[in-house]
Amino acid sequence: MASTQDKRAIPTGYCWCGCGAETANVRSFFLTGHDRAAEAAVIINEYGGIPEFLMAHGYGPDGDKNPREIWEQLRPRS
Repeated sequence: MASTQDKRAIPTGYCWCGCGAETANVRSFFLTGHDRAAEAAVIINEYGGIPEFLMAHGYGPDGDKNPREIWEQLRPRS
């Protein structure tokens, strides 16, 4: 699935969570686990929680998109 973003994210050598730490690899965006902390903070701040985030994007019990089906399509097959 292609991204709809106009700009490509480019790593800077520093963790994007905002902690200011250098990443071990210049090609990394985050220190281990910091991606999830950043993700959770943004979802809570912008949407109030994961259910509201899902609803805002058409997922959930009343939406026309199913996150589990999307996940299954994205997972590599062995």
